[in-house]
Amino acid sequence: TPMPGALEAAGLTLDRTRNEAQRAGGEPVRLTPLEVRLLEALMLNAGKVLSADALISTVWGLEGGDKAMLKQLVYRLRAKVDDDFTPRLIHTLRGMGYVMEIR
Repeated sequence: TPMPGALEAAGLTLDRTRNEAQRAGGEPVRLTPLEVRLLEALMLNAGKVLSADALISTVWGLEGGDKAMLKQLVYRLRAKVDDDFTPRLIHTLRGMGYVMEIR
């Protein structure tokens, strides 16, 4: 069971109080505050496609990010929580946005 302040989806746990994520069978990894916000948005909307614009406003808010920054952030987050695991959870849907698959 995830702790209070933690989210769980598809064997991935996000501990928002410690800025850490952990895949089942893996070590906890430290996340930056931006990575936490991105992962949280994907997990809370698991199975739903989120447009780049929606993610940018969720992650950066009024500070404003852009699609290039989002792409970099997704890349960094994947390297930490997705690349060494099967199944991959974070998917890019060209021209549509991003989705966390939870089959």
